[in-house]
Amino acid sequence: MSNPIAEAIREALEEVVKTYIGIVPNLQQTIVRKDEDSTALGDISAVIGLTGEKVSGVFVVSFKKELIFHFIRSLFGEEPKEINQEVLDAAGEISNMICGSFRRRLENFGPSLKASVPSMVTGENHRIHSLCKSPRLSFIYRVNESFLIVEFCLDKVG
Repeated sequence: MSNPIAEAIREALEEVVKTYIGIVPNLQQTIVRKDEDSTALGDISAVIGLTGEKVSGVFVVSFKKELIFHFIRSLFGEEPKEINQEVLDAAGEISNMICGSFRRRLENFGPSLKASVPSMVTGENHRIHSLCKSPRLSFIYRVNESFLIVEFCLDKVG
């Protein structure tokens, strides 16, 4: 029996990644991380807050630099040489699409969630503090020769 959250994340990633760069992401590993383990698994992370009736949480999409550069080359025909505002904007928009696709699928079996505008974080070994009391589920996908990581947690409130 499959995990419905993992399945919703897989389907959301496939929808967005395959649409934009024609590659199906391949799940490499799933891990559970606590907030003390806050070092990001990518070079660029989009942190999206989630709220719903009696729940709050976070959806994080982290990209290895090479992968977001590949997205930009596929979309615009030219690859950036460094992480700049264009790269951050592209990573934020792709993350928004993945999160939106995930939230639509989640509504089939879970709560309806609203999402914040992504907060972008970069830098080697940057840290993400999700403020979730529950552990984050981390899904590490190989895309081409690079990685894309989705982390998700949701807490009951009130």
